[in-house]
Amino acid sequence: MSLEATMLVLDNSSYSINGDYPPTRLAAQADAVHLIFNNKLRANPENEVGLMVMGGKAPEVLVTPTQDEGKLIAALHDIKQGGDADLSTGIQVAQLALKHRQNKNQRQRVIVFVGSPLSASTASLVKLGKKMKKNNVAIDVVSFGTDSASLVDLTIPSLSASSSTAPAPSETNESKLLALHEAVNSSDNSHYLAVEPGPHLLSERISASAILRGEGAGDDDAMGGGGGGGDEYGVDPNLDPELAMALRMSLEEERARQAAANPSTSAAPALDTVAEGSATSASAEVPSTPAPAPVKTEGADDTAAVLAAAAASGGIEDVGMDAEGDGDDDLARALAMSRGDDVEMGDGDDDEDAEIARAIALSMQESEENKEDK
Repeated sequence: MSLEATMLVLDNSSYSINGDYPPTRLAAQADAVHLIFNNKLRANPENEVGLMVMGGKAPEVLVTPTQDEGKLIAALHDIKQGGDADLSTGIQVAQLALKHRQNKNQRQRVIVFVGSPLSASTASLVKLGKKMKKNNVAIDVVSFGTDSASLVDLTIPSLSASSSTAPAPSETNESKLLALHEAVNSSDNSHYLAVEPGPHLLSERISASAILRGEGAGDDDAMGGGGGGGDEYGVDPNLDPELAMALRMSLEEERARQAAANPSTSAAPALDTVAEGSATSASAEVPSTPAPAPVKTEGADDTAAVLAAAAASGGIEDVGMDAEGDGDDDLARALAMSRGDDVEMGDGDDDEDAEIARAIALSMQESEENKEDK
């Protein structure tokens, strides 16, 4: 969040004693003051927050922009309720207080609470919004406790008036504040939030709104939508980052545990990609019974047994000899020699493979003769 100086404008009019926002409308605003102050200073330690009221006899600045929360708490206890709220004058006084801020690098922002009917006209508020926009002052409006009832003139018209005269269109708080918001908004730096009475506190709705999420966050809660948490886990990471991180890690661990418990779900898509003919060809190439591992033996009898076991298990066929005998001739002759059969060497058996076969046969015969002599 950028470096800002913020003025909080509270509505301390006679309407602030109502208890539709517990405990009262003014106490609900005081709770929101603590929330906004802590959020602003947590976002940037050089931010400053001031406090003023716009009810009573006239708008009054209670605390100029400061980093001392104790000053705001003391000023909240001294607020007196009564009179009517003057929104236009209150915003102008707040802008004047921001103009005299010590750090000129701070952006200017006014957060105004409106909890009573407004007497200012829409045209005057639009003009005020354009003036604040020209002076680079962002305005966040929190409207609460005011339904859509319009401020209608209840005076009885004279009988001499023409019956064809249509009544002037009425203006509501909502239409006035939306017009102010549209006039002052520049690149989504201003926000409008309407809070209806309900189970959520005023501070909770503000914490979940774009007012505390920074510029460009949008006005998704502008028309009084449900006030959930600040992210997908139901907790605002700006208010409680440790709890948000713990919930995120817990959810990731649960997903990993479910994936480990059900490996078939992750393996199923890979099996679907294999063609039907591929499975048949793969099973034909891979022998159903694996060939026995070669064992180092001593003597001709052990060698013959190993070769015979390999032939019985299909190991010789795997290296090239099929059922019709069209395989490795040298290996076949070596096997026949190991059983004592007479094998004729072909005319072209003077190569290296033939010599190896003859050497294996001679070594096996010598081993048998030595055993007979013993």
